[in-house]
Amino acid sequence: MLPKPAFYFLLTLLALTMGCVREVALELPDVPTRIVALSHFTIGKPIQVEVSLSQKLTDAGDPVIPFNADVSIAVGGQFLDKLFRVVDAGGRTYWQSRDLVEVGTEYSLAVRIGGLETIEAVSSAPKPVPLAAVRVDTAQMVLTTLPDGKRVLRVPLQIQLAQSPNGNRFFAFALRHEIETFEIVNGEPVPDEYYEVQSKFLADGRTLALVYDTPEQVVLVNENYWSDNQNTLHLDAIVPFDPAYERPRQILVEWRTLSEEFYRYHLSLARQGNNIPLNDPDALYNNILGGYGNFSGYSALEYATAIPNAF
Repeated sequence: MLPKPAFYFLLTLLALTMGCVREVALELPDVPTRIVALSHFTIGKPIQVEVSLSQKLTDAGDPVIPFNADVSIAVGGQFLDKLFRVVDAGGRTYWQSRDLVEVGTEYSLAVRIGGLETIEAVSSAPKPVPLAAVRVDTAQMVLTTLPDGKRVLRVPLQIQLAQSPNGNRFFAFALRHEIETFEIVNGEPVPDEYYEVQSKFLADGRTLALVYDTPEQVVLVNENYWSDNQNTLHLDAIVPFDPAYERPRQILVEWRTLSEEFYRYHLSLARQGNNIPLNDPDALYNNILGGYGNFSGYSALEYATAIPNAF
């Protein structure tokens, strides 16, 4: 129970607070409708661009997707391709190029819709920065058996760059693990098939503070991670499995080298998600001139390393 002085103080503070509350009418600026474009492209695949129209803060429902958008790509100031409209089986609408993305080529995007300002953007898919190795520290592997009989294997990984980057330190990665399933025939395990699943991971505090999940289902690495001449990521992949009919087989690493436009956009998305209510929100990175969104490239390399059968 509060002492009387404290009780009366809180009561007075509550009364003063309630007396100071009043409604304030905010006049929001009338912002014209603009084109929104979103595209993340990579080497050897066509460019796909999602196009929609911007909304006011008070608008409800999904953004409007225009039917008659004119979407084109140029290289070196010369027209390259007019993208065609696609609606996939899941109902997603986008505009796709006929040409495939080439490494290091600077692509210019233009989107035109009658009555609206034309938007433009520039980016490229950078040359991949390879890894020197993906290693498993077998001695530090930990196997835990759960109450239901299933197991969790903790696999320490060293993901090492071929050289410590001096500039443009824009990278992301995705971890997957492959599980082999088997049947017992005459008392012996007989391999049946394989499946892959996204891997969760653990790391030290500094690493966890400098990596971010993204909507692309890859983990962005903050450029500051490499500031102390660090060239290796230390992670523990978490691999759950049922020993009755499953066996961990290998760890798969997708290693992405990012354009600055890809990196800045996804970093700003991650920082928005980490804001606390009393903080000013971080501005979302936008490289679309005359509109909103992001047009950016990346390159990807795949690596696989076997999980030793130490269990």
